[in-house]
Amino acid sequence: MFDLKIFGVDLLHILYNFFAYSFIGWIYESTLVSVKKKSFVNRGFVNGPVIPIYGVGATVIYIVFWQIRTQYLTIFFGGMILASILEYFTSWIMEVLFHARWWDYSDKLFNIKGRVCLLAGTAWGFMSLLEIGVLQPRVVRAYEAIPRVTGIYVVSIALLLFIIDMWITVVQTLKMDRIFAELLHLKEEFTDYIEKTRIYETKEELKKRLSGYRISEMADKIRLFMDENKEKLLERNHYLEDFDFKSLRQDIEVQAKDYLTKIQSMIGSGNPIQRRLLRAFPDIKVIARIRKGEQLDSDTREVAAAETAGSLEGVNSRWKDMSANDNIIGTTKSYLSGILRVSLVGILVLIQMLLIVMLGYWVSGSVYIYIFIEVASIFIIVGLVNDNRNSSYKISWICIILLLPVTGHIMYALWGKSGSTQKIEKKIMACIQHGNTFLHYKEENAKSYAMKYPTKSRMSKYMESQNFPLFKNNSISYYPMGEDTFEAIFKDIEEARQFIFINFFIVGEGVLWDRMHTLLLQKKSQGVEIKFMYDDFGATLRTSPNFRRNLEAEGIETAVFNPIHKYTDKLYMNYRSHQKIIVIDGNIGYTGGMNLADEYVNLIERFGKWKDNAVRVEGEAVWGLTVTFLQMWEISKSGEWMDYNPYRPSKVFPENDVYCHVISDGPANRPNNPIESIYKQIIHYAKKYVYITTPYLVIEDDMKQALIEAAKSGVDVRIITPNIPDKKNVKKLTNYNYGQLLEGGVKIYEYTPGFIHAKTIINEDCGIVGTINMDYRSFFLHYECGLWMCNRDIIDDIKEDLIATMEISYEFTYEEWRQRPWLLKLNQRFLNLFSTLM
Repeated sequence: MFDLKIFGVDLLHILYNFFAYSFIGWIYESTLVSVKKKSFVNRGFVNGPVIPIYGVGATVIYIVFWQIRTQYLTIFFGGMILASILEYFTSWIMEVLFHARWWDYSDKLFNIKGRVCLLAGTAWGFMSLLEIGVLQPRVVRAYEAIPRVTGIYVVSIALLLFIIDMWITVVQTLKMDRIFAELLHLKEEFTDYIEKTRIYETKEELKKRLSGYRISEMADKIRLFMDENKEKLLERNHYLEDFDFKSLRQDIEVQAKDYLTKIQSMIGSGNPIQRRLLRAFPDIKVIARIRKGEQLDSDTREVAAAETAGSLEGVNSRWKDMSANDNIIGTTKSYLSGILRVSLVGILVLIQMLLIVMLGYWVSGSVYIYIFIEVASIFIIVGLVNDNRNSSYKISWICIILLLPVTGHIMYALWGKSGSTQKIEKKIMACIQHGNTFLHYKEENAKSYAMKYPTKSRMSKYMESQNFPLFKNNSISYYPMGEDTFEAIFKDIEEARQFIFINFFIVGEGVLWDRMHTLLLQKKSQGVEIKFMYDDFGATLRTSPNFRRNLEAEGIETAVFNPIHKYTDKLYMNYRSHQKIIVIDGNIGYTGGMNLADEYVNLIERFGKWKDNAVRVEGEAVWGLTVTFLQMWEISKSGEWMDYNPYRPSKVFPENDVYCHVISDGPANRPNNPIESIYKQIIHYAKKYVYITTPYLVIEDDMKQALIEAAKSGVDVRIITPNIPDKKNVKKLTNYNYGQLLEGGVKIYEYTPGFIHAKTIINEDCGIVGTINMDYRSFFLHYECGLWMCNRDIIDDIKEDLIATMEISYEFTYEEWRQRPWLLKLNQRFLNLFSTLM
């Protein structure tokens, strides 16, 4: 590898160059800042004594200009352009990823968005001449004096340490979002205060002045400005009877010092790496949120309405007619910041994999290590066989350990063994158990239910044993499409008086979000408390970089479940919150398969006609949804416990015999898996029929066997899946799972109009509508929820919708499945190896 040449330059020399100039840059920057601070400051982004941007810049100059090193004018202007481009894009990428500006040339002449300026570019040009003309000839001679084998070892170790250092620093920097948000909040408070004092004539002047001041010199700069402009200030405020220049000056000094103290306190709240970064970059600027009352920039929030719509008036038309209204056009826009963020997390995971592979390679040569691995394999496999986790999980790890004898053992020790995520899940379970203390079990409900449904009480008792109380006195409505659901949701939100809770897996900015956002701001202005929660992975690609900050600036409490960068070392980003819950005033609740994006209401066609469903419940069962929401809220807020009682129903519901259980589950609950068990019970207890809708059908053997046994027992078992998939490989696996089921007598329908995203299971006695797919992810990796119902009217409504859906769907046969192309069969068998990851 090290024999490779790039533009005639040896790769080993390139790496030498990168580390040498990264070190020189670190010495230069750290010395400069340390002299100013009068104490040592590690100025590098990473923890080690390197500043990579210097190394990259100098190395690019070396590669491009070394062969023409006598052409000084070309080197000057070429270095000026190349270094400025590198600086611009480095600044831009760091802003996108970390929502902060690490250096700023806004106060310099001829700057481009504050990222580069003519002065800095000119300096880069002279530094390029210095490098090529003076430093590089000596550096090259030094490279050639190093024995090649020694150099390879040194560079390999340095590269490994640099990768580890970069990984640790990036992870810690991504976690600084809370600090950045608080710093921004403090800045906004101070700016608002200064604006009210009217010491600056316009908002533009205020913004320009404050952005040009260093935080440490803020008080002195403002005081100096006031002294220089005393006459103007007195004249501007002469009509104010209580205006006192001296008192105002003293008050501003106090506020500025208090602002500085609070900032220093916030900086001190971070861990050592975060504190070092904030000390190394004291003038870091957090990218501003959109302030309340201001219009969002078109790059920040796009509302995709047709030109004929022209305003939000078009968006407010009946949501039932959205799919037929050509004047409203949705969007599925993805944001580059989200793509970069997901890519960065992917790179961090790959780096971990690479380090593990390298470690496995280095330790694999010893016979003693080989013996140790053989012994360890026996213990691991015996442990896995006796593990109480599901069989697919155990088989996957056994295969990894057998295929990768050294690397597989290291991976298992880090990510596979029981307890690898125990610390995280212990905190999660503490929040769930805290929430369960607010649930109450009414014995009279169980007795009256058993009297009315003597054959169904067994399943209800099981659910109560899993902390899912039985609720009565409910009114339930079923919505067969997303358009119907959101029309009802918006009507109920308009009537909210006390609080609104919203939790979605996916949030996508567009027409639907704009309507929801407008309503939430309206209710917030009326004093309604709003808690808005979403899954980080589900929203990262479809929302703007400052989405959360904008909501918080508008007074909407916001929580993000499991930020994807938070636990990269434990791969916990694989566990997502797939729940969808809306609670209004504690009296009305919704759950179902829908998400907050335009395709869910057919404003845009992604995979044909999109079919989703949901239920609305008004009654005592809403408390179950409220508790589930608040449990996830506490988890997302890092275990900040709260009192649930203020969010209890605000009215007494009419007596009736409509019974419900709100069910929920997640990976922290393992090995207990109540939702999968409830699904199996619905199948086992069925006497006439079992109807299921699911976008994905990737199930374990025991679930397949339950469906097949029911079908062979004379139960009419039918499953509806999509004809047009949203994930092609999962569709192939879904199709692969048809085989055994079709052969066993299960009927399978594919929804030909497009994509069915509804998650439903019913038999003649009961059913569930919620967020649960019939796949490994929903049963083992996601946090899910649903509403279990047994009222005859609602079960009949759902059955009627499913039969109507089957009538416009295509029934897949076993013969068709057997005759699928051999290439597809081969692909499906290969994909089945990774079914637990799909």
